[in-house]
Amino acid sequence: MTSKSRSRRVQKSRTPRKTRSLSSRIAWGRIIATAIVLGVIVSIVVADKIPLIGASCNVPEPTPVKNIVKKGNELTSEDSTRSIVAFRSQIQALIQQSGIAQNSKLSIRIMSAQQNEIFFEKNPDHYLTPASTTKLFPTFAAYALLGADYMVPTRVYTNAPIENGIVKGDVYLKGYGDPTLTEQDIKDLVREIAKKGITAIEGNIYADASYFDDITERHIYSGDNEIVEPLAPITALGMNRNGFAVEVHSGEVSIIPQSDAISLSRSGLSAKEPVIAKKSTKAEIKNKKSSKKKEVAKASKKKSKAQKSKKTEKKKSTKEKKKGKKRASLDPYLIKLSTYVGDVPKAPKSRKGKKARVSISTSGSTSGLQVVAVSGRGSATSYLTMKYPDMFVAGVLKHQLKLAGISVKGSIARKVTPENAEIIGEFKHPLSYLVGLVNKNSDNFLAEHVYKLVGASAGGQKNTGKVATETVKRVLADNGIPVDGICIYDGSGLCRKNLFSAAVQTMLLNRALKLPFGQDFKNSLSVAGVDGTLRKRMTGTYAASNLRAKTGTLRNTSALSGYSYTKDGEQLIFSIISNGPSVGEYKQLENRIGEAIANFSYASSLKGSQ
Repeated sequence: MTSKSRSRRVQKSRTPRKTRSLSSRIAWGRIIATAIVLGVIVSIVVADKIPLIGASCNVPEPTPVKNIVKKGNELTSEDSTRSIVAFRSQIQALIQQSGIAQNSKLSIRIMSAQQNEIFFEKNPDHYLTPASTTKLFPTFAAYALLGADYMVPTRVYTNAPIENGIVKGDVYLKGYGDPTLTEQDIKDLVREIAKKGITAIEGNIYADASYFDDITERHIYSGDNEIVEPLAPITALGMNRNGFAVEVHSGEVSIIPQSDAISLSRSGLSAKEPVIAKKSTKAEIKNKKSSKKKEVAKASKKKSKAQKSKKTEKKKSTKEKKKGKKRASLDPYLIKLSTYVGDVPKAPKSRKGKKARVSISTSGSTSGLQVVAVSGRGSATSYLTMKYPDMFVAGVLKHQLKLAGISVKGSIARKVTPENAEIIGEFKHPLSYLVGLVNKNSDNFLAEHVYKLVGASAGGQKNTGKVATETVKRVLADNGIPVDGICIYDGSGLCRKNLFSAAVQTMLLNRALKLPFGQDFKNSLSVAGVDGTLRKRMTGTYAASNLRAKTGTLRNTSALSGYSYTKDGEQLIFSIISNGPSVGEYKQLENRIGEAIANFSYASSLKGSQ
């Protein structure tokens, strides 16, 4: 090897190029590692601020109690216990300050949904009359048996052959307990039938309400000794809340909705509007006499006398209107409810100077048709209860079929649908829609339908109410809820013989959260300060838009049971049942307890107890 080659080798081995490359790599590695660490830290901080995709925006997710901190330190179990003790003292003080009667009976429980810890209770196992909080139990059972996605059907069947668009026989309209059916829904059924190419029906249209039993009055199947609130018949086939309107105007009579099941009698009905002649009042006569004696009168005196005269006339016309109100047999319950369900219009306002002399009455017949008799003259609107809801709906179907150009040769009658019959039309309403109306608005008529729906779905086509009671208890027992002390006789809570305790109600509410239909069940409850029976309660507090509950009210009874989030995001379950003479005070106490639950915070409770 020459000296030149050795020199090159030495120079090559001594070059600083590789050394510089290695040191730069180490430096870059340190920079990258630092960046990664910083990125992880930033992502953890930011991720805590961003909600998970798909998380509910309607209900805040509760913060676990163990993560609640106090002055930079984690909340200890001792702190938690002290906070709950302070809360119990607060609730007890609210009860003592409420001014309720000493002979009042209370059953109260407040518990944590997450921890199953009792925050407060007073006589939790005392069974009292729960009023409309009874509705929680049949609606829970309906969801448990049928599922939140269940659709309540109304179907049209036939067992006859269809040839060239002609049904060579009878058609059956069968109801499965949907009380919210409307005239528009019947029209939809007719459209489905028309889509099948049907142009004529050679037989009869039969109404089939056999899915429920034929005991249609709540106070009878509940064994109650009082009506409490008049309800239209509870039937498997019905519509328009089982009520209809009769409008009379200038001799013309309209049935709304129109049904071939109504037999109308117009005997003695006149098209002329009665006009009440104006009579001079005493004040007017006096004014005329004084004007003859005095030629000149002050303008101010004339003005005041004219005003007095007008007032006298107004009083007289008001008396005449009051007398005129006796003309129609109105159903107050249907008037109250017709504005938000069904097709019945509002009653028109009375006209000044005219007095209606119209008599509207109704009665049943052995044929199953309902007779409406109208006589007199003038204009009036009367809201009447259907005597035979199933026949009425069959009559609406027949009328709508004819309007759609589908001829019906036969008549309407009652008959059970044959087993071999096939569906030619169907309409469905969601069970969740029905349950929402029941619990938010505390709707007694709809609640009884849900109650009977529970019994019928368990095979109780005979003695449906009794089977409903047995089924509700079985569903509760299957979900670990004790039923030994429970008494349930109806679905609305109008029966005073119903008995539940706060412990049982909170157990049901807690169990519902753990079931697939839990959120649907919770959403069916009214929201404080927002909707339903709680829309005017607890407004402007932390309970508003937060607390969800079922209310209950009867004479000598008040109740409130539901859910509320605390300031810490923890969900509490509560039930307050009060029996006694102080219903107004009970309501105020419920509001204060609801607000106290929504205001609860471990940190603030500790500050208050220190």
